[in-house]
Amino acid sequence: MAMNDKALSRRRFLRLAAAGIGAAGAAGVLAACGGAAPGEAPAADAPAEGDKVVVELTFWWWGAEGQIWADEYNKLNRGAKVTFVNTPFADSHDKLLTSFASGSGAPDIASLEIGRVGGFTAKGGLVDLKAAPFDGGKYEKDMVAYKWTQGSTSDGRLVAMPWDIGPAGVWYRTDLMEKMGLPSEPEAVEELFSHTKGKKWEDFFAIAAQVAEKSGGATKMVADAATDIYGGALRQGGEGYFDGMKVLIEEKATRPAQLAADFRKQKLDADIDWWGADWATGVKNDAFLGMVIACWMQGGLTREQPQTVGKWRIVPAPEASYNWGGSFCAIPEQTKNAELAWDFVQWACCSAEGQNAMFKPTGVFPAYKPAWADPLYDEPVEFFGGQRAFRMWANIADNVASIVRSPYDLQADDIVNAEMAKVMNEGKDPVQAIKDAEAEALKAIEGATP
Repeated sequence: MAMNDKALSRRRFLRLAAAGIGAAGAAGVLAACGGAAPGEAPAADAPAEGDKVVVELTFWWWGAEGQIWADEYNKLNRGAKVTFVNTPFADSHDKLLTSFASGSGAPDIASLEIGRVGGFTAKGGLVDLKAAPFDGGKYEKDMVAYKWTQGSTSDGRLVAMPWDIGPAGVWYRTDLMEKMGLPSEPEAVEELFSHTKGKKWEDFFAIAAQVAEKSGGATKMVADAATDIYGGALRQGGEGYFDGMKVLIEEKATRPAQLAADFRKQKLDADIDWWGADWATGVKNDAFLGMVIACWMQGGLTREQPQTVGKWRIVPAPEASYNWGGSFCAIPEQTKNAELAWDFVQWACCSAEGQNAMFKPTGVFPAYKPAWADPLYDEPVEFFGGQRAFRMWANIADNVASIVRSPYDLQADDIVNAEMAKVMNEGKDPVQAIKDAEAEALKAIEGATP
């Protein structure tokens, strides 16, 4: 199968959500403006409760689940009515940038995805949530550390409040592990290849070789070495390719590329691109029994692969914990209702009530650690066959490397992915491919340094 950026990109996964292909939410964001500020005359269509003016706030997100937050917040009657507006993932970010450039059209509250947040922390247009009247700095100790770093600017401002995260590890099907004569209980599987037991990626390779051998090649450990192996190993060093303007492609990507190339060379993956119809067919046909991916896969699998519900389990990955994906809430400077917008952001992102209002029905995992104290996180999870998976995700999330996101990460992604395609499909030496990717990034990105 051809390997291109679709095999590596969570952005691709989010775009496919609009077509109903395995994402945790449907798509949507349209340009909208806030209502009247407190004390000002309301717009003609501003909602009211009796003689009390209720200010309308617009909230953009690309997942239909955003309506949950709007509905729950509106029940609180705190002086604002949140109107959720839903549009495609790419548009939600691009239209927001366009609104900054034009001086109008921004919402009161905007969602930002981890892959795009660097393009906003490096620009103006969003309020500093640590400055008066917001005082958002008081929440730093309660947030997962790496998300706080990613929502902050190089000069210490906080422009994107952490919302959800993507703790990741190894998923596997118990029925297929048992069919291969391999252990299926998480405690036993953790002993085979998890970093909590001192295991390396090479230990994971050894189990993958047993799966291929015992199935006669009909079932492999994972779908695609580029996504499952490279994607996991790369993110164990923190998401992103830059330290300021210093390019870290060789430093971060060389060993992950070598691992992925070796996994493919040994024919240990099913060689099936992620995210699309071939991948879905592969699940149905038992072409692979596992994934190295984040917690947000639960929603899509529940909808698209209901026959597997209850058969999945998770264990920590080899070598280290890591994160894949996540989102933030921000307040554009254009809002006329900054204090009420901040009230919503605090409730949604910085309270256990708000975070768990979203988590309980969707599995969108909170960045706000006090939310994890809810007994829900220690309950058996039906999707995972009764495993207490939410507590494992929380433990993984609290041990993830932190790195600042750069506005150039998307460009670097494209450059590296083009070289990884040559590695996976043409047999290019992975060390040379990553050297070439760094050289291209240095040439293509103005100001980049080795």
